[in-house]
Amino acid sequence: MNHTDAVREIVKVIPESQEEFKESYKTKTPFMVISVFTKQIKKLIKNHDQKILMKSITKMNQLYSKGDQALKNAIENIFIYSLDSLTFCCEPSYKDLIFSKMSPGLQNNYLRQVYKSGI
Repeated sequence: MNHTDAVREIVKVIPESQEEFKESYKTKTPFMVISVFTKQIKKLIKNHDQKILMKSITKMNQLYSKGDQALKNAIENIFIYSLDSLTFCCEPSYKDLIFSKMSPGLQNNYLRQVYKSGI
């Protein structure tokens, strides 16, 4: 799966993201696609839209497991990297719910980034 396939998959989960993807520069690279998706996930967390948030995390898992290397790199460098800032203001139970929905691959990547940084 490449980043153009990912756009179609993301729009299925978050239909309002289609508006943002209409700007062509946001669909040209995997990094822009995952950046838009991460911004949508941030909005879902902020609005406590748990149902669509869980579907979005599941979709991120699928994109990571089925995506090409460029898509995986984008997920690791944008989504995983920004997880702490996305969940900073969450209740601990809500944060635990988000992390529990992530695939073991994404969780391991997150832990690798946290420990690598020395935090």
